[in-house]
Amino acid sequence: MSQIVSRIWKPVRRKGAERYLQLTILSFAASVSLTRLILELTGYPQLGNSTLHIAHVLYGGVILYASSLIPLLYANRWAYTWGAILSGVGVGLFIDEVGKFITQSNDYFFPAAAPIIYAFFLITVLLYFRIKIEPETDIRGELYAVMEVLQEVLDHDLEQDEHSELNRRLEGIISRTENPNYKRLAIELNDFVDSDALVQVEGKPNLFDRLIILWGRFENAYLTESRVRYALILGFAILGVPSFIRFTGFAVVAFNPLKRAAFLWSIASGFPVMGIDMKMWALLLVVLDGAMGALLSISSMLLFIERKNWSTQLASLSLIVSLVAVNLLLFYVEQFSMIIIAALQYLVLQADYYYQRKYMKKV
Repeated sequence: MSQIVSRIWKPVRRKGAERYLQLTILSFAASVSLTRLILELTGYPQLGNSTLHIAHVLYGGVILYASSLIPLLYANRWAYTWGAILSGVGVGLFIDEVGKFITQSNDYFFPAAAPIIYAFFLITVLLYFRIKIEPETDIRGELYAVMEVLQEVLDHDLEQDEHSELNRRLEGIISRTENPNYKRLAIELNDFVDSDALVQVEGKPNLFDRLIILWGRFENAYLTESRVRYALILGFAILGVPSFIRFTGFAVVAFNPLKRAAFLWSIASGFPVMGIDMKMWALLLVVLDGAMGALLSISSMLLFIERKNWSTQLASLSLIVSLVAVNLLLFYVEQFSMIIIAALQYLVLQADYYYQRKYMKKV
């Protein structure tokens, strides 16, 4: 009787998964932003007649369908790249019309649509940061990665760094595995990789490689410690001071019931929907946004006097809370004009991390 071997169902992280997800996120953000911008500039035109209305959610559905078919039909590695890009574009066009599908009146401009879209995007970004953490790979996962890189051999596109990666992974499998079949397979593959039959090509920098090279040159030429520090001081101040000033104005009138109510109603009047609880939401907005603005303002002053550790830590805390929590409320109030502020917050946060990595000594 042959030995019964149970099937392994444990999932294996695809090699380069973080890059594919990053492409999805970038195309998602570009899809929503450009769609809203184009519609705003063109006066929200409609394709159709008195009976038909071809909404862009349909284009999104078609593109999403295409993005799912490409990796099913083609085994080439480029299929995952195009699938990632098209999935981002498709889901952006699809979710941009979420307001129509959560209201009885099919209201495209329903105020809650903006925070829903932002929350969906934010969940994807958080997934990306989780995926960026390199998992502990077992022998099976290493062999999956080897098989994927070997596709470059069939396409005559194996470069030197990929050849070195194959050697490193296969030698690691041979030394670590206790499974005789896995070891035999790794030895055979390693012999093939080291043979003269394997054709290697000279690596040609693609668009991303060229951008990285240009960034490296710019970084070495212009991004000195003092310039990055002063840029962060300015960025913290631009993002923090306006919110802090509004919070200070509220604090001045907070103990006067009439003035406090007038102050909150002046903010609540700008909300898309008025109601009995709008003052409570205005108060929550002033306090939360003001607290984060205060932290950023303090961070700007601390960095100016070179209290770098406190400054960068407070700023990163403030920016993360703003991006994850406060912006959900601000997207409801400000709608899609908040895209620019959210993008600026993210850029300043990344600049903060860059400054910590490059110019602050590890304790």
